[in-house]
Amino acid sequence: MKLTLSELEEQLMGSSDLPSAADIDIAAVRIDSRLVGKGDVFFCIEGENFDGHNFAEAALEAGAVAVVVSQFMPELAEKPIIMVRDTVQALGRVATYWRMKSKARMIAVTGSAGKTTVKEMLAHVLSGDGSGTGSVHKNFMNLNNQLGLPLSMLEATGEETYWVMELGISLPHDMGELGPIAQPDMAIVHNIGPAHLEGLGSLENVAVQKSSLFKYIRPEGKALCCKDHELLWKAANEITTPVAFSSQDENAEYYSTLLHTLPDGSGRFLIKAGEETAEVVLPTCGSHFAENAAAVTCAAHQLGMELTEIAERLATVELPKQRFHCHTHGKWTLIDDSYNANPLSMNRAIDTAKRIAGERPLVLVLGDMLELGEEAGCAHCDLGTKIAATKPDATFYHGIHYAEVASNTNGSTLVPVNKPAEFLNGINELGLSDAVVLFKGSRSCRMEDYFHALNNDINGETGGNKV
Repeated sequence: MKLTLSELEEQLMGSSDLPSAADIDIAAVRIDSRLVGKGDVFFCIEGENFDGHNFAEAALEAGAVAVVVSQFMPELAEKPIIMVRDTVQALGRVATYWRMKSKARMIAVTGSAGKTTVKEMLAHVLSGDGSGTGSVHKNFMNLNNQLGLPLSMLEATGEETYWVMELGISLPHDMGELGPIAQPDMAIVHNIGPAHLEGLGSLENVAVQKSSLFKYIRPEGKALCCKDHELLWKAANEITTPVAFSSQDENAEYYSTLLHTLPDGSGRFLIKAGEETAEVVLPTCGSHFAENAAAVTCAAHQLGMELTEIAERLATVELPKQRFHCHTHGKWTLIDDSYNANPLSMNRAIDTAKRIAGERPLVLVLGDMLELGEEAGCAHCDLGTKIAATKPDATFYHGIHYAEVASNTNGSTLVPVNKPAEFLNGINELGLSDAVVLFKGSRSCRMEDYFHALNNDINGETGGNKV
């Protein structure tokens, strides 16, 4: 970021009042006072468990050139204070201004499942586009909300060729706040599923809200949409005429499908752009991963890359941690897909784990799928049905929805666990010498603790739930 304090003031207040503000370059924008250094600007954000205003003075003492507040703070009357009505909105305004100044092309990605993976894959592919004209900036992991998106944008130098940013929504107003900040040159909506129904209400509304990203595309920008989700495709076409990609329609201009499962859990995929096709090995054999590959192929090709070049870059992709990340220890394969879960991603993960297991034992270690609102009970009953159909050797379940899951497992072994030690005792009692073990659940379930417990146990380490 290359902004002066004067520019920031003018965006937030319409004028500059702080002495010498035009000569002060802002080093970084922070919302965590512990990270503040010399030359930073600190935004006081009010959260559920903290209030940044309580740390305004500490930020100034740490070297901040100004703090942005939404409360009257007479004790800081002689300090460099910028008063605004809402500090979250103010952060977004500054990011929007920086977006206008930057020459980078913004690619915004959203969807119900896999948007972090698509973002990471696309950023990797574009970083090797061969143009030699710049680089790629992306948001870290899933910093994709009204705080994470602007902070990620403000970390960019502005000299990059591309910004690849994921946008996450859980409430009806979210895209209306994120879209104007991103103002994408290209927007990708790669799927919908029953996620965040507690806030969004229904799958139909998920489609409407996700596709509303297309309303904020810059003139001459491009909308990319997966045509495999009927509600999404309908909602998208009510806004614009999107470029279609697919993992189901082989006649689509952009298409991908899984061709073969390889012994190490990777997969050979076909990717297609127009009349050209190529094959590439990707680090998973999940058939749903073809949807991600099709989205990335479509975006990169639309941005000018040749299909052969796209295939070469895809061949070196590494999956983000906790996103179906496979760890092999001898005959054991541990699949850490613990970052989050909703019915769409849960079903896909179970199917892929079953495919990887083949004739080997399969163990599922699952947690609740949260933020589903009134659909939570039915969704977890459906999960029980899925487990029964999959027929794993055992399923260990952590969470408050155990009873709903158990009601439909039809005799399949389902063991409730409250902590990693209980899970370790249970899986050791199975007497397995090898297995494929899938770990998945919503973020607050911390299913990664269960993964690390078994991972460390297999490796002969102690302290099972340590990272």
